[in-house]
Amino acid sequence: MAREKLWNYARISRVWALTLVAAAPVLLLAGALLEAGDPKDGLQVSWIPIALGSFASAALVFFFLLRLWMRPTAVPTGRLDDARRDKGKPALAEATTRDWRVWTAVVVVMLMFGSFVMMMFLIGILGGGGMAEGVVAGVLLAWGLVTLEDVRRLEAIEADEGRTYYAACKRPVAVGSVLVWRAAARDAATERTATA
Repeated sequence: MAREKLWNYARISRVWALTLVAAAPVLLLAGALLEAGDPKDGLQVSWIPIALGSFASAALVFFFLLRLWMRPTAVPTGRLDDARRDKGKPALAEATTRDWRVWTAVVVVMLMFGSFVMMMFLIGILGGGGMAEGVVAGVLLAWGLVTLEDVRRLEAIEADEGRTYYAACKRPVAVGSVLVWRAAARDAATERTATA
């Protein structure tokens, strides 16, 4: 059975947020390619302003909506009150570079695939023409930007408190289950000196 590892909480949140932000233009491009491949009409000139207009308006509206809705509990900092100090028993190792590569690849593939499926679903309901593509891409961009904004808050909290927060789990998909903190490297060294 695989042992739990420590996954840097700010880094997990940043990877998630950056993947959301990157998914937005990829979906717009995929939507344009789908429209261009339509044997009946192809890519109409009107598709571009409609897609970009719905993208910009959805990103703007949802940025403020998600910012209000996701606080205080649906953002990374919303879980910090549940964190407990890592006592080091059993001693948990931090996730390796290979662990991070695998997890990041899985997140990117799954999020891109899920976003594409959602876009296809909305195109099926609303039809092509750029509206569905723009809205889905805009919402993803807004979600990513709201999360990135909160990651900056998380990093400021870590610096102020002299802590580093981690998800203690086998894989970071369980990030919300067990959150722990350790003294930051410089504070840990001071602590060891004081207790010696």
